[in-house]
Amino acid sequence: MDLQINSKSRVSVHVQLEEQIKHLILTGRFAVGSRLPSIRAMAGFLRVNRNTVARVISDLEREGYVESRRGSGVYVVEPPVDAEDLERREVVERVMDLAAARGISVEDLASALLARAGSGLREKVQILFVECTPAELNQFSDELEAQLPVEVERVLLEDLRDRVAGDESPPWRLAVTTFFHVHEVQDIVEPLGIETVALLAEATLESLRRLTELPAGTPVGVVGWGKTCMENLSSSIEGAGLDHLEFTEVRIEDEERVRELLGEMRAMVCSTVTARRLREIMASESVDRRKRSAFGRSTARRLEEPGAPRPAEPEIIEEDRTLDKGGVEMLGRMLRRLPLADTRDT
Repeated sequence: MDLQINSKSRVSVHVQLEEQIKHLILTGRFAVGSRLPSIRAMAGFLRVNRNTVARVISDLEREGYVESRRGSGVYVVEPPVDAEDLERREVVERVMDLAAARGISVEDLASALLARAGSGLREKVQILFVECTPAELNQFSDELEAQLPVEVERVLLEDLRDRVAGDESPPWRLAVTTFFHVHEVQDIVEPLGIETVALLAEATLESLRRLTELPAGTPVGVVGWGKTCMENLSSSIEGAGLDHLEFTEVRIEDEERVRELLGEMRAMVCSTVTARRLREIMASESVDRRKRSAFGRSTARRLEEPGAPRPAEPEIIEEDRTLDKGGVEMLGRMLRRLPLADTRDT
């Protein structure tokens, strides 16, 4: 029986038992349709009062996790879908993972949390996040808001100077960006007394896995929006140590060059937002090829003849970066050390 009761814990036996059973149901350890041990057996095994176990079962039935069947016992039912409860449990799991990594026991963690009970949630800190594309600006800002108590104002790099113009006391406690843009952001916001924090943006494991699997010498196009983001994407790939591939850079704005590379590259690596535009160009190129064939151009006609080899469309590998977890944790420590009240005029 995967249940344990700590009689020395400041968490009541009732709460310990109820939350453990809920967890076992939600994780499938107590499968839907399975019968729970009897109240008598559970109380005897855990060495707790039967009335406590009976009250827990009653609460679980009222909340929709189990049902009592007369003369048969208590059975697990499909648990209720509660978005807030699922989110809360996800947070708990993340905290427990971090505690386990640091060697902190569940009991010590619970005691520490109880000691903070009643103190209220930590107030969210206003920060600025700057990035060069709307897609990554929103993605990275969402990641920060999901992991830290922050309210993020999202500003594109090209709009930053206009955003702070005439604002001698902006509301942000910190400005955050990726390492690619740190100096540009510093030059604009640090004269206003705002510290800039740079985070590392890493390639996702799935895109790295696919690139690693490609044979040595494979021609791969690196497609990006604008000069700065083109450099960012290339630096991210170079940092992954993919020396066995032959990379060619091209900006999505240079549509003529993109079309040329479609017949030369085995794969094209780009962000999700760039991939949408790249697929539009690939679809347009396919239509143009059919039109040329209809007009009877000899090269196109040969390509369209049955059995004639046709250039295969390159595979699109979407390389969306994600913020380095260590950097996010560092930012969290910085936020915790900030004064409770901002001393700057607001």
